[in-house]
Amino acid sequence: MRCDVVRRFLALSFLVPVAAAAASPCAAQTPAPGAAAKECLRINATPADQIPWDQHAQVYNHWVDVCRQAAAGDADNVNLKHILGRALMATGRRAEAIVIWRELGDNNDAAALFEIYDMYKSYYRSDVNEPQVVKRAEAEQALRKAAALGHPYSIMMLAVLLDRGSTVKRDPEQAIVWAERAAASPARDPDPIKDVRPIDMQVLLGRLLVKSSDPDKRARGIELLGKLGAAGRGDAAAYLAEAIRGCDPARARALLEQAVRSYPGSALAPLADMLIKGEGGPKDEKRALSLLRGRSAAGAEHAQAYLGQLMLEGRLVQGNVAEAVRLIGPWSQWDFDTRLQLAHLLADNPDVQISYADHLVYDLTEASELGEPGALVALIALKLSRNGQFRDETGGCKLVMEAAGRGDGDAARRVAECKALVR
Repeated sequence: MRCDVVRRFLALSFLVPVAAAAASPCAAQTPAPGAAAKECLRINATPADQIPWDQHAQVYNHWVDVCRQAAAGDADNVNLKHILGRALMATGRRAEAIVIWRELGDNNDAAALFEIYDMYKSYYRSDVNEPQVVKRAEAEQALRKAAALGHPYSIMMLAVLLDRGSTVKRDPEQAIVWAERAAASPARDPDPIKDVRPIDMQVLLGRLLVKSSDPDKRARGIELLGKLGAAGRGDAAAYLAEAIRGCDPARARALLEQAVRSYPGSALAPLADMLIKGEGGPKDEKRALSLLRGRSAAGAEHAQAYLGQLMLEGRLVQGNVAEAVRLIGPWSQWDFDTRLQLAHLLADNPDVQISYADHLVYDLTEASELGEPGALVALIALKLSRNGQFRDETGGCKLVMEAAGRGDGDAARRVAECKALVR
């Protein structure tokens, strides 16, 4: 490394004290234990955008070095261990970081347990063939334990995942249990949850309650969403509209008309559906299509998916499977049933391609392992299809034989197909 580069690097206020750099600009600086801890904390507090891009690697490698020294000199300092873990993650040393998170997690450190889940969620939910430092079962166990220990963000995430299905198996009633806790103790940690407010947890709770089969819970959800909608939360009004649509379509449609101005992502799809079907007021197919193709719908994934459904049916718009798949795809990451539909569409239409095909395979593999209804059937259909992005005769037939051996009727019907393939 040239000396002029080293001087500029060491003189940065967020790296090492200027006085130390001036003493020997080209020599490696090894701070004393106390100084190492201060340096570790100082770099940790420095926003990433204040570090020039061309110096990130140098700064973060130095960060690891001083934090490692500081943690070794103060083995009982949990905060330093946490920061060392973050420094290791910043340099891509995830295998080393997970050792720290696991050690802290074994001692009931909720924040470290969340980091284990977050590492899985962020880095390992793509290619099923990639080696995984954290596997799904460990991530689920860590998230559940962190939530049980009272970690606010973990509580919220567990509620969301129990409803949506990802990493943990869907369980609507348990989702409500954890959403109740999230609403009682909303996440206030600025990292990683900067934009979730107490009212967001109330909306989540209300949305889950109105989907319950328990009349009392459903009534509570309707009351809660009504209050939140009246307070200006358009998404709450949209969820309320969907809940009362069957018994009071006129009010539901009025709520959606109001909500679409502030929360189009939540209101556009159900409003368009009511307009097309003439529920709660006059039928207006032209306006429904205008809404679905308007500027507000461009970033509304549910509305885009609804337009895709119309396209599949060839209803009001010209049929186009490839374009429908493109429109449905983004919403499928949030809605399990849409994910299954997407898989079957791709299996039945081998010429249709999608971006991030590995992610869909991973999601279906995970859901199959969790025993989500329909996931294994969809995964097998993809692997045994003629779609070049997904065809995997060996993997598909292995799943067929394993499932048939467990008495799975759907798999048993494909055994003959697999035997023919290996002849």
